[in-house]
Amino acid sequence: MRVVSLCGSLRSASSTRLALNIALNAAKSAGADVSELPLAGLPWCDGRAGSYGPEVDSFRQALRSADAILIGSPEYHGSFTGILKNALDLLEENELRGKLVGLVAVARGEAGAVNTLNHLRHVARWVDAWVLPAQVSIPNAGSAFSADGSVQRPGLGEELERLGTELVRYGKLLGGS
Repeated sequence: MRVVSLCGSLRSASSTRLALNIALNAAKSAGADVSELPLAGLPWCDGRAGSYGPEVDSFRQALRSADAILIGSPEYHGSFTGILKNALDLLEENELRGKLVGLVAVARGEAGAVNTLNHLRHVARWVDAWVLPAQVSIPNAGSAFSADGSVQRPGLGEELERLGTELVRYGKLLGGS
């Protein structure tokens, strides 16, 4: 089974990336082949059909070959980031059809990133992907991880690990290798 992640933050040590890495490592421990697909360097979507070049062709192929996708984003102004939206907009119709998707979102405030998760869920359903019912919202993300990347919030690591494990479990039920 192949699981890829898309991180809506371009910062290398962002709380979004740290959270995704925990879930991705759990998916790997559950038997999946895992990787992160970089979003930096993708051209901006301008709505044209066809090829945008080799970077986008590789990105699309990696998503087509994945059985499941782990998507994470910080909450920016009540939604997910522009870099992530652009990456999703570069996909052709039906490229995510039938793919299983797990969602993670982080926010600065106490309310968490529920809007971001709802928006990501809406977009994923719109392109006919299967979204796991379980999702992870991380409020006060600045204090959720230490400077070395370790989880500081009780239960958060287990929640992220469970998401990665469930992604593999349900992916296999849907026919993933």
